[in-house]
Amino acid sequence: MGKEPSQSEVGAEELAYYRAVEDHFCRLRGTPFLFSPKDFAYLRRWWQEGVPLSAILLALGEVFAKKRQRGEDPVSSLAYCRHAVARQARRLAQLRAGGGEGATVCAEEGLTRLITKVAAVRDGLEQPRLRELLAGLVKALESLPRQVPPATLAELLAELEEHTLAALWEALPPAEQAHLQAQLQDALPPGVSLSEQAWRVALLREVRERLGLPRLELTAHGG
Repeated sequence: MGKEPSQSEVGAEELAYYRAVEDHFCRLRGTPFLFSPKDFAYLRRWWQEGVPLSAILLALGEVFAKKRQRGEDPVSSLAYCRHAVARQARRLAQLRAGGGEGATVCAEEGLTRLITKVAAVRDGLEQPRLRELLAGLVKALESLPRQVPPATLAELLAELEEHTLAALWEALPPAEQAHLQAQLQDALPPGVSLSEQAWRVALLREVRERLGLPRLELTAHGG
């Protein structure tokens, strides 16, 4: 962590909000990174304005992906992401205002089931780092709008799932990473190899199955 406010200065929920953002930022950079006082000023403003955690996580993923596509250096400040955060916050606010009654019931029930399942997996884990990441996912799911078309919500859930699984993979001990990689390689037919993207998708699936996480999707059975 950088020079974040202490828990005596802010509430536990606000501090968890800050940590979820900083953890996600570091995961996307691929290296440890300390937020500056200016970064925490942005976080404090977003918290006070009620910007959903999911909006920030989605915005960071968007900005880092564009930088990678252009071959540019990774982002080094939340200031660079502020416009994307504002855009994602508006997107979620518009979705909240635009859904119909049927969509509201479907999304509410499905998200509640997902949150319950993810929380159960979180509570069953012993590694603090993995528990923290799933606690952040629970908060992100809780902050998603309920009044949205199913297709739009599915898109939001898919983005969160990819970000979370990637972070969980990086948080696994090296020995466990090696075990999952060997397990995946052994499962391939002889002589078959996967592209880099296909390997990544398959590896993240292995992480989900290893931890017993549900797919982040709305189905009749809650994922």
